[in-house]
Amino acid sequence: MIADPEMNTKSITSNLSHHPNNPSSWVLFATLFLSSLSFSLSDPRITEAGLYCGTAMAPLKANYIPSFTKEMESLSQLVTNQNWGTHFVNTSGSSIPIFGFAQCFKDLSNTDCLLCYAASRTKIPRCLPSVSARIYLDGCFLRYDNYSFYAEVSDPLRDTLNCTSQHGTVVDKTERLKLEEGVGKVFETVTNRALAKGGGFAVGEVEGVYALAQCWNTIGSDGCRECLRKAGKERDGRALNAGCYLRYSTNKFYNEDGDADGKNGEEIVDERSDLLVSSKLLNCSCRHGFLMIFDAKLQMNVATIVVE
Repeated sequence: MIADPEMNTKSITSNLSHHPNNPSSWVLFATLFLSSLSFSLSDPRITEAGLYCGTAMAPLKANYIPSFTKEMESLSQLVTNQNWGTHFVNTSGSSIPIFGFAQCFKDLSNTDCLLCYAASRTKIPRCLPSVSARIYLDGCFLRYDNYSFYAEVSDPLRDTLNCTSQHGTVVDKTERLKLEEGVGKVFETVTNRALAKGGGFAVGEVEGVYALAQCWNTIGSDGCRECLRKAGKERDGRALNAGCYLRYSTNKFYNEDGDADGKNGEEIVDERSDLLVSSKLLNCSCRHGFLMIFDAKLQMNVATIVVE
């Protein structure tokens, strides 16, 4: 069955003590923990940036929910071990295969990654009985579908932008142009870093604008390049694409304590987090200037960028 976030604490704790190796128990416990505590020393970034449900529905007799639950449990174990994973399930009695994928952004610790995944896992069942769904949180991504989508770079029907901000928008024309120029420069910086040495991930700051780029591990270097180019053109806050996530802000939003791989300080600044929209966000209609600047510069650099 799908986890109930309102489950009693004692019940979950008892389940953990009797089944310490059950990933589902740990996911339930983490979810309850998320809903009841505020974190002062870490930030799993569980804000929902986008949830997209497919239109095709599983038949009532397809035995789909048990297969879905099994798939989420398998992904839980992979995320626990390596902060990301892919898994496929097609159990007997179900005519619908389930392909799953989960990945945390590289600046998250394993603990924060598990918390982010737990949050995404409790939200995505809102799409059931849809046979496909994807959810973007500000620290992780979770998707399931009825076909192998792992090498998918873009999706014209569902790739989207999230340009909402609780901090308001830039009104002054001069300040707006300055911010737009800073966004263009920082997007070029993090894209080049992610492709050249970041393994599909990078963060950076230029002229007071902070940005993050994260490609999914399954799309490869060419797919990452293509995805970031597309996301960079549409740079209004968060760009939520099938193969990557891009975000920018005038506030520093990514983690300071290092990534799960123990990189040194300089590499962490180059290879962390996702691109956010925070303070003084550009208006969603103000995109044309950066589009031309970023695309022209990236066209010149793309041919020489190689992923290590």
